[in-house]
This record gives sequence, structure tokens and C-alpha cells, in this order.
Amino acid sequence: MNLKNYKKHIFVCTGSKCAPEISPDIYQKLKQKLEEKSLSKVEGGVMRSQSSCLGVCQGGPLLVVYPEAVWYDQVSEEDLDRIIDEHLVQDKPVKDLIFHKNQYSCKKPSD
Repeated sequence: MNLKNYKKHIFVCTGSKCAPEISPDIYQKLKQKLEEKSLSKVEGGVMRSQSSCLGVCQGGPLLVVYPEAVWYDQVSEEDLDRIIDEHLVQDKPVKDLIFHKNQYSCKKPSD
């Protein structure tokens, strides 16, 4: 396995209590969109992972982006496009979609 160094890591909850009717689709669409923008499997790109539980168990689909520890809830496909373009590419978290920012994260998002 050839794991590249990445700048961001985005987790998608695909668990049974996190909008199971749409969360797996959001995860697959994330993969497709990252590949289309050449952001996956490249040095300095974006790592994508799924989790069966992020501990919130409501408001899904849920995404969390590290290293900023910015959480997004009720993510639609349109929201996903904005998160990719604004947060992952431009390094500007999508303020109107954020439901939580961890104040103890190692990197603070730009305001």
C-alpha cells in the first residue's frame, strides 16, 4: 500500500443511525468528486474515510474535516460540492454549514 501524505482527512458517518438512506451515497459521491478534481491518492491531497459512528447519532449525513476538526451535518450533494470547493480546495470552511468546530484542534480554520 502506498499511503501519500495528505493535507486534509474527511470522515463520513455511514452508520445505521446517521441517515443510512443517503450517507453511503454521499461517501461514494465524495470519492468520485475527489477523483474528478485530482484530490485523492496524491501527495498533499485529501484522504477520505468512512466511520460506522462519529458519536452524534443524529443530523446525518455527518462529515468531519481534519486537521481543523470542523463538523458538518445534514450534508446534501450540493453541500458536499461546497465543502469540497471551499473547505478542501480553498481552505475556507463553509461557515453556514458548520455545526461544530473543535476549539482544541491542532489547526484553526481561517475565518
